[in-house]
This record gives sequence, structure tokens and C-alpha cells, in this order.
Amino acid sequence: MSIIGTNIKKIRIKQNLSAKQLAKKCGISETALLEIEDGKKVPTTQLTKLITKGLGVNIDAIEPAYFSEYFDESPEPKESAPASTARILNAKQENLKPSGSNTISDAISKAVKKIPVIGKITAGKSIPFEGDIIDNKFEPVFQGKNNNVAGEDFIYYMVQDNSMQGARIMKSDLALVFLTESIRDKDIVLFTYKNNTYIRRYKSASDSFVVLYPENPDFETYAVDKKDIKIVGKVLRVEFKI
Repeated sequence: MSIIGTNIKKIRIKQNLSAKQLAKKCGISETALLEIEDGKKVPTTQLTKLITKGLGVNIDAIEPAYFSEYFDESPEPKESAPASTARILNAKQENLKPSGSNTISDAISKAVKKIPVIGKITAGKSIPFEGDIIDNKFEPVFQGKNNNVAGEDFIYYMVQDNSMQGARIMKSDLALVFLTESIRDKDIVLFTYKNNTYIRRYKSASDSFVVLYPENPDFETYAVDKKDIKIVGKVLRVEFKI
């Protein structure tokens, strides 16, 4: 059973819902739901949202398991998982010989995933907008676990200032952002406000009012109506240069 499925089943049982009842609320088949709970199927991002909506819980109730499925940060990588892009690129050529339609490029594309790096967000454009992309990073695929994650679900944002210095996020660091509007208090979020792009810590003040505050007193706190900002996503981790 997968961690995602375990969390879904645990919450469903706690709410005294049968699999049939929850599946109906989500607009999916009971069989599909049971396959997810049993770990036979990994739900897409859209399906995950449907299930959390059916359960009436925030996506964060199962999100920690979601991220661990795709970003294995254990200090000792498993032998069966590629430890880095370099490990794939340095593999002996005879192990990557084409077989039918397979090529070296195919093998590498299955082992790594390209994530765009942006330095700003242009208002009214899709995210990521091609004109905002300044680079690309390649993430290793761990045992094929992120095959169900669309490339556009993640971006790297090059931090533009030291407003989150207290959270050890500095200018020019690369923040990995999961594109979602499902945010909880104390999350560090990427958002746009008045056509500018910011990273701040999130605090909900009411159903319609939020406070977005820095971790550096030299920078501005924004207390705004939710409709006046656009939440791009939550910061999962940060990479810095040495």
C-alpha cells in the first residue's frame, strides 16, 4: 500500500465513509479509488485534488506523502535509484544501446526530469511563460516515482532579494516551487502582487484576508485581500551556491 493511499483510506475511515460513498463524491469509480488506496495506482495531481475535495480536507493532509514519492532526499540513496544525472550520463554506452525505438536520449529522458528556472512571473501569462525562463535544471527520477508528475507542476524560482533571510533563503538561491493554490499557514509561498513577484511566509487572517510577511525586517509585509494577489505555489526546498 502506498503512503498516499494509506493517508486517503485513513481519512475516509475516520469520516465513516465507505469507498463507494467517497468515490461518488469525487466523481470516480469505486474500483479506481480502491486501487489508489491499495497502492496499485498513483493518482495524478488533478485526481488528488478531486479526492481531497471529496474528503473536505486540505491537500496538505496527503501532500507530504505526495512529495516523498517524487523527491527522495534520504542521505543514502538506494542502489536501484540513479543517484544523479551524472551517473546516467557516465553509464557505459553498451548499457544504453538502442533497442527498437529506444535511444540514449530516451534513456536519459526517463532518468531525469527538466524543470524550468524563472526569475520573474509575467502577469497574464501561463506559468512558466517561455519569456520568463532563464535556465533549466534536471532532477533525477527515483525509481520512476515522478512519472505521474507533469513537468509544469514544478518550477525553480531564482530569488531576487534577501527578504527571507531569516529562513536562510538568500538572493540568487534557487527555490523549488510546487505550483498549487492549496496553502496553509506558515508555508513559504511564491506569489504576485501588483505585477511584481515575491516570496513571503503565508498567514490567513480571515476567509478573504491574508498576511504575507518577510523573514527580514528591512522588507515589507503585505496584508491584502486574497483576490488582489495570485498564489503561484509553495516553496519546498532551496538550493544555494557555494
